[in-house]
Amino acid sequence: MNRRDFLKYASLTPLAGMIPSVLASNPNLSINSQNKKILLLIELKGGNDGLSTLIPKGNKEYEKLRPTLAIRPPENMHLDKGLYLNPYLKDIKYLWNKGDMAWIQGVGYPNSDRSHFHSIDVWNTASTNSKDASGWLTKSGLPNSPNILNGIIVGDDRMGPFAGKNGRAVAMENPRTFLRQTKYLNRDQYRAPNDSLAHLLSTQNQIISAADLLTSRLNQSPRRYARFPNSAFGRNLEQVTRLITSGVHLPVFKVTLEGFDTHAGQKDIHNNLMHHLGGGLAAFHKAMAAARLWDNVLVMTYSEFGRRVAENSSQGTDHGSASVQLVLGGRVNKGIYGKAPSLTHLDDGDLIPNIDFRQVYATISQRWWRRSNPWSKRYHPITFV
Repeated sequence: MNRRDFLKYASLTPLAGMIPSVLASNPNLSINSQNKKILLLIELKGGNDGLSTLIPKGNKEYEKLRPTLAIRPPENMHLDKGLYLNPYLKDIKYLWNKGDMAWIQGVGYPNSDRSHFHSIDVWNTASTNSKDASGWLTKSGLPNSPNILNGIIVGDDRMGPFAGKNGRAVAMENPRTFLRQTKYLNRDQYRAPNDSLAHLLSTQNQIISAADLLTSRLNQSPRRYARFPNSAFGRNLEQVTRLITSGVHLPVFKVTLEGFDTHAGQKDIHNNLMHHLGGGLAAFHKAMAAARLWDNVLVMTYSEFGRRVAENSSQGTDHGSASVQLVLGGRVNKGIYGKAPSLTHLDDGDLIPNIDFRQVYATISQRWWRRSNPWSKRYHPITFV
């Protein structure tokens, strides 16, 4: 290989880092058609305020600590245990009524970090050890075959929970952009004279293989099952829906809804985010139900931390600890799980978690995928699925 060819391949390195991770050592990837249990992860980026999502209406301490931010939802938003759904999530209230919704309250981890970057690393790796960079999905019971693509991240370029050599995920702005970019990759085969270049060529081959698979599936052009919100989140969720209904039944898909770092003017911002979340999830459910796939899908939200209980002087909330997680799906066991965190017994102004988030991961691994629980010694599953 001459110098020009080497530089041509070397220039692909940023592309490989931005679009997909290293998928596997074997470039002959295949769609996982055996494991039809799909997990849709929705990251609420910035730190979602659980007390404005699942609302303790009528709680005197809640009203006292949030004189301007306290939400008073109508009675038709009542779920259970004195908790109410944010009224801007009204589009998915029917999923509670039909038994396809669960909430996990008081979720977090001990001695939580209020740094966006470190805390999301903790959630992504299921470890507070900063030296542990392997994502929780790579540690869980995902398929281990090197021929299987495990997941697709739409609208983000971070591997997050897929980090590590066994993650085998593709991160892309959207499938069409990904396919346009990969179209220009050189498909010639070369013999690599060293390990570094072999790794680079292997990465390129894996990108091409993933692109070929998506092309073959998306060309089937499935019908549009639902109208999604005209927002970045809605469009990304629609792309995931199209992939699934095209037959790309991977174990995991991930999208992100940004904007939850609500230090000021929180009420309107957060309500708008809830509106986008609810509208997108309602469309997703409609599409999955129409395609008869709703029982095969589990939707789970997560965020790096919650917000502090008391509002600040800017009518917002600052970084906190425990929050809530929403779970949807045709096989979900309806309910509100976990004990409501006390609003009077706080940890330096923060809610004290009563459920470790690794219990949620243990549930996904053991009860959803029916695989081993890598956290079994300390963290036991919950019965929401």
